[in-house]
Amino acid sequence: MRKQFVAYIMGNQNFIENLKTLERTGADFVEIGIPFSDPVADGPVIMAAGQRAIQQGMTAKRILDTLKAEQHDLKVNYLLMTYMHTIEAYGEADFMREAEAAGVYGLIIPDMPAEYIEAMKARYPERQLKLISLIAMTADASRIERIARQAEGFIYTVTMNQITGQNGEFHPELREKLALIRQSSDVPVFTGFGIRTAEQVQQLATFADGIIIGSEIVRRFESEPQDETENYLVGIRQALDDVK
Repeated sequence: MRKQFVAYIMGNQNFIENLKTLERTGADFVEIGIPFSDPVADGPVIMAAGQRAIQQGMTAKRILDTLKAEQHDLKVNYLLMTYMHTIEAYGEADFMREAEAAGVYGLIIPDMPAEYIEAMKARYPERQLKLISLIAMTADASRIERIARQAEGFIYTVTMNQITGQNGEFHPELREKLALIRQSSDVPVFTGFGIRTAEQVQQLATFADGIIIGSEIVRRFESEPQDETENYLVGIRQALDDVK
């Protein structure tokens, strides 16, 4: 399997256009962030983008309705990244049903511990929708193995103990912990948080199945010319393809 490119975009009024750009430039998965007033995992770039999306009138329902209308024109796998409050306010069963009807590949819920994810899986045994597991570098080996064995779709590992989009060093045990996760899981293991450059992508892709870029992509879509953003995305795809 080629190294996977996972991109995050905010669910703003341009999200379908941005989704199609990512599909065209080589993304394998796209996470669509549902804007939320109090996001615990988001750094300043994504938080500000979420506030702008809220001001544009973007909601979970509007995003799901738009995806329903557009899904047959989309080939890339797309996921929703949201917080549990949004799902509960929508109505959990309704949210799950509507997400499946909209062609959503999976859900990423960063404020939901692994035990709650497993309980949620049990409540919807017939679903096609994947519930994506997150693993922090602070987790001990037994917890890492337990989460990895139960994972579906792919595993989202966090490169550093910070919110998204922050500068800083990747966790010193990242390579070793990713190796343990990959040994324990039957699904691909991707890593994200703080990744911006092609050089970082190549470094991390030597020991991960794919990389996740969020804040840098959100920033570029909002502040740079389209051709420059597309050139950046093509460069990330090429950097991944160059990893043997």
